[in-house]
Amino acid sequence: MVRKNLNRNFAIVSYMFFSSLLSGLVLVGIGSSFSLMLSENGIDVSSIAHILLATIPYSWKFAISPFIKNLILRYKGAKYNVIKVIAYITQVLIFLGFSSLGFWNDKKNLLLGAFIIFCIVLAVSIHDILRAHMKLIFFQEKDFGFVSAVENTGFRLGMFISGACIVYIANYAGWRIAFMVPAFAVWLVTIATLFAKFKQKEEGDCTDDPNHFLKNYLKVGYIFFKRYGLIALLCIIISFKVTDSTINGLKPMFIHSLGVNRVAYANMVHLYGLITMTIAGIVAGIALGKIGLTICIRYTFLAQAIVSLIFIYLVACHDNVMTITILVNIATFVFGFCGVVFRTFIASISDRDVNIYTIFLSIGSLARICSYSLAGLVMEIYSWQTLFALCLISNIPGYFFIPRFLKTAISQTKIANKKI
Repeated sequence: MVRKNLNRNFAIVSYMFFSSLLSGLVLVGIGSSFSLMLSENGIDVSSIAHILLATIPYSWKFAISPFIKNLILRYKGAKYNVIKVIAYITQVLIFLGFSSLGFWNDKKNLLLGAFIIFCIVLAVSIHDILRAHMKLIFFQEKDFGFVSAVENTGFRLGMFISGACIVYIANYAGWRIAFMVPAFAVWLVTIATLFAKFKQKEEGDCTDDPNHFLKNYLKVGYIFFKRYGLIALLCIIISFKVTDSTINGLKPMFIHSLGVNRVAYANMVHLYGLITMTIAGIVAGIALGKIGLTICIRYTFLAQAIVSLIFIYLVACHDNVMTITILVNIATFVFGFCGVVFRTFIASISDRDVNIYTIFLSIGSLARICSYSLAGLVMEIYSWQTLFALCLISNIPGYFFIPRFLKTAISQTKIANKKI
């Protein structure tokens, strides 16, 4: 099946891979390497967490999506491909912004650095919407697990480039050069975009009237949340995101507080983490096909609870670097598995609508941003132990909500199909 998917949609799969690489490059470049740079320059955890609020456009995808979809529909018959035009513009903006991050490394430049981060994240969010559109249009629902695994692999490679590679280069040439060199990975996405054939005539599922796109968007969103229940969805998404976002968002500062140097940090989190994340994505893709989505989600919540306990242990027992590396990579495996399961979950319930898909991505991103922003305050006021204990508790609602929610989703889908 994998070979068949690759042969049939090789150009689109390549685009999905490198577009995901770009997302990983930006996310970890800002959330990990940029945070580590500021931490080494003496900026406190709470201030760094506040700076990361500039990544708020990640949670705006639901608002951006209808406008992007409207552009795609409106210029469907144009001589130029509007998807490629939008992709090229965002790629240029990401390259220019990301390559300059090493210059905003002290308190005097923090406000300007936050503005640059805001612009980068806005551009990459638009790029993510384009990828989501391609995923929902060019692939069947049975292939979503495979595509999510491809996205996960590209995303993790981008994380490695902007995580380990930046730290290695910074160790020898300084932070400014360290951010400039990996920025050229953006052009890999540009090449993939150039060769990908986005034939808009194949987009048979895009039947919305572009003249009433906002009205249709609000109507679809209202019907969807009424059908499935907003509270249950929010509980599930929060359980997916709080542990993952809090630990990954504050991991650079936490591991730095354990006395681990930057090279050892890069090795344990990004070098070994790349391998761990890739394996986790493959395992998740196989598990989704073998044991089903519901069981995978429940295993995810249980595993995240165990990861929270691991970090509570690390706070109490300052082990050697080898032990820390092993435990951190256990957490990395769990979060890699979780990422694929989460994207498969939202793709499965999105009714092949990129707007619904991005609503969930936005809610997940908002939960992530709020999690590590509030986590910085919790750590400053209370302690690391309290923070990780809250992560443990956050997995409970989703574990009990998910079976009932998916049962409702399946029954509602059957009713909708009968009406059709």
